[in-house]
Amino acid sequence: MTDELHKLGEVLRAARESKGVDLPRVERETKIRERYLSALERGEYRELPGSVYTKGFLRNYGAYLGLDPEYLIDLYRLETAELRAERPMTPAPPRPFGGRRNRAFVVTPGAVVAAILTLLVGGFIAYLGFEFVNFARTPELRITEPAGNVNQHPERSITLRGVTSPNATVTVENLPENPSVEADAEGDFEVTVDLRPGSNVVRLVARDPVTQRDSEPEERTIVVASEVDGSPSPTVVVLTVTEPAPEASVTGAVPLSGSAAPTATVSVSAAFVEPVEPNFTVVDAAGQPVDLDPADPPTPDPVTVEADGSGAFGGEIALRAGTWDVTLAVEGGEPVVRRVRVEPGDALRATVRLVDGDSYLEVEEDGTPVANVSGGIASDGDSVTLEADDELRIRAGNAGAVRLLVNGIGLGAMGADGAVIEWRIRPSE
Repeated sequence: MTDELHKLGEVLRAARESKGVDLPRVERETKIRERYLSALERGEYRELPGSVYTKGFLRNYGAYLGLDPEYLIDLYRLETAELRAERPMTPAPPRPFGGRRNRAFVVTPGAVVAAILTLLVGGFIAYLGFEFVNFARTPELRITEPAGNVNQHPERSITLRGVTSPNATVTVENLPENPSVEADAEGDFEVTVDLRPGSNVVRLVARDPVTQRDSEPEERTIVVASEVDGSPSPTVVVLTVTEPAPEASVTGAVPLSGSAAPTATVSVSAAFVEPVEPNFTVVDAAGQPVDLDPADPPTPDPVTVEADGSGAFGGEIALRAGTWDVTLAVEGGEPVVRRVRVEPGDALRATVRLVDGDSYLEVEEDGTPVANVSGGIASDGDSVTLEADDELRIRAGNAGAVRLLVNGIGLGAMGADGAVIEWRIRPSE
C-alpha cells in the first residue's frame, strides 16, 4: 500500500467506492452535507466548519463506511499538523521609493480624538454583535454513534457518542433513568444508558453553558433483541421517518428518508387532501380574465424504497401541487402519516398535451415561438413542455383536444371541440 492510500481522503474515497455508493446517497443516509464529504475526500480542510465538527463528521462517516473512527481522526490530526508546518511565510512586498511629498501629513489633537472615538465605537459595535450572535444561537447536537436507529440490539444498555458545544451538558430523556454528561473542551461526549425490553426511544438534549440555550433534541430508537438476559422482548419493527417532516412545505418531488429494519421494503402512498391556490393568472386574446376550475389531481401510484444493510432508506415521490397525506409503511410496523403541502414552482412551467384529437398550435415562451411546435399541427398523444419567466402564450385551433398542466395544477381542456382559443398565462402579482 502506498503512502497515497494512507491519506485520509484516499481512505474515505476507497471505502465509499468499495461500498458502491455516491456522495449524494451518503449525504441522505448520514445527514452530512455533500460539500463537507467532498472536502474530506479531497483533503480540503479549509472548507470544513471546524475541528470539533470535522471530528464528528469523521466518526459518523467512519461508522457508516465500517472504518475505525479513531484511526480516521488520527489521520486528520496528522495531515492538518503537516499543513500548518508546511505553510510558507509570505514575505512582505518591497516598498517603492516615493517622491517628495507636496504636503506633509499633520496630526492634530482633533484628528487623534476622532480616531480614538471611531475605534471605541467600532469595537463596542463589534462586541455587541458578537454577544448577540453568541447568545442567540442554538447549540448544535449530533449523535455520531450509533449512526441510526438500532434493531435487535443484543444488550440491555448502549453507549451513545456525539458532538455538541464545548463543555455543554447533555441530558438523556424518555428513559426510566436519565443521566447527564458534560462534553469535553472540544464538544465530544459519550453516555451509557440502560434500556427496557422492546423498543426504546432515547432522546438527547444539550445545554450550552454560555448561552444557557437548549439544542434541538436528537433521537435514536433502540429495539432490544428478544431473550436478552433471559427477559423476552416483543418483536417490534420500528419505522422512523426523517423526511418529509410533519407539515412540510416542498416544491417539486417530496423527499423520503428515515430508517427501518435492515433491507426492509418501505411502501409509500399519497392521498389528496385539498388544492393549492394557483400562483398564476390566465387571460384570453381580448385581455379578459379566464375563470379557472382546476380538477383534483389523480392519485399517484404507490412507490417502494429499500432500506440498506444499516436500515437507512431514501427516495422521493412525485406529487402535483396541493396538500397531501403521505403514508409510509413497513411490514410488521406502525405506518407513519405525514401531511405535506406541495407548492407551485416560482417560474411558469407548463405541459401541453393533445388528447382525443389533433390541433393547430401557436406556442410562445416570453414572446419567443417554440421551434418545431408553434405554427404547426400537433397530433393526438403529443406533449410539449414549456417554461417562461413572464408569459406563456398558447393558441389552439381545436381547444377541446388541448389539456394544460401549469405549475403542477391541472386546468383541463382549454375549451370546446373545434373552438379557436388563445390564453396568456402570467405569474400572479
